[in-house]
Amino acid sequence: MALKKNIFYSLFVLNMLALVLPSLVSCSKTDTATPTNSDIQLQVMNLSPDSYPVGLYQNNLRITGTNYNYNTAPAYFYLNSTAYPLQLRISRADSTLVFNNDSLKFNNNTRYSLFFIGLYADNTLRPLFTVDDTASLPPIGKGGKLRFINASPRSTGLDIRANDSLAIKNTGFGKVSNYITLPAGNYSFRAYVTGTSANSLTTLNRVTVQDGRLYTLYSRGMVGRTDSASFGLVLVPNNPPTTKR
Repeated sequence: MALKKNIFYSLFVLNMLALVLPSLVSCSKTDTATPTNSDIQLQVMNLSPDSYPVGLYQNNLRITGTNYNYNTAPAYFYLNSTAYPLQLRISRADSTLVFNNDSLKFNNNTRYSLFFIGLYADNTLRPLFTVDDTASLPPIGKGGKLRFINASPRSTGLDIRANDSLAIKNTGFGKVSNYITLPAGNYSFRAYVTGTSANSLTTLNRVTVQDGRLYTLYSRGMVGRTDSASFGLVLVPNNPPTTKR
């Protein structure tokens, strides 16, 4: 009789566990689920000539398929989660730098850029985070807006001329200028040491600024270099079509 009671009790407990455990697992998954924000977009630019490739992580998990090499062409992708801070890691054999920023606050339906700038040799590596598409757009027929970011290590203040007219002046390393409005059309942008107007450091020829668009012009590389780390200018649109990743 006691044996039958024990068997009955054991079967009862097993049945109860079979009913309760799935709900517990389900609750656990719900409680720890990572919220998604599919309308938040990010682009990452590795602009450090000596940092080696850079990986982007959240919660110690890589969120992009490959590392970002120096001066890779930027492209926006959808940031699937904002539950964890962004992390950047460089893949040098002698050191791994971890950038772990938990103070970033993301807004829905907004684009962001994460520039990785500086030099490993100078101990100046750091991120530069920008909000890209919240500036008010000029009315159609009034042109587009452009800002400049000086991401060139060891550079002093830089002036930018648009078709030989001074457009943005005295932007130091790691600084972001205010947006300016330019009439729609084709432009050649030239960079100069602040206060000079001869012997441009570099020229970006024949690029188009369209009505109702936002753009970022940034410098990369080092003045005086003639190799892959040579000084240059890059123009990227901040409200382009995007694809989900």
